[in-house]
Amino acid sequence: MPDPLHRPRVVIVGGGFGGLAAARGLRHEHVAVTLIDRTNHFIFQPLLYQVATAALAPSDITAPIRWVLRHQRNAEVLMAEVREIDPQQRVVRVDDDRRAIPYDYLIVATGSRHAYFGHNEYARHAPSGVSWAASSSARQRA
Repeated sequence: MPDPLHRPRVVIVGGGFGGLAAARGLRHEHVAVTLIDRTNHFIFQPLLYQVATAALAPSDITAPIRWVLRHQRNAEVLMAEVREIDPQQRVVRVDDDRRAIPYDYLIVATGSRHAYFGHNEYARHAPSGVSWAASSSARQRA
């Protein structure tokens, strides 16, 4: 959908610390921000271990991304999975239908992944603890 105010379009891929910091940093700028994430919530990952040990409930460390950005008039949140980035056409294609989201500026803030440094067999004995699934699994085992 074209922007009636003719603002530059900033697409942010990822709704974690980096993506939210970028979006909030643009709150007073004359831009149209679209934040794309495959989930509808932000997880405060430093406290996932407390969920795993049952010290906190999962709802204590999560917040809907739309709620976090609710007062930011120049931002919209799109729950979708990015399938392709086409820098020549300046679009991000999302979901299975490859719907195109145009951008003038692109910020990719998709986070990190736990590494076992070539020893993936360790994953079974040493779960990463930096994902919702890993923390929930550890909580059930405890």
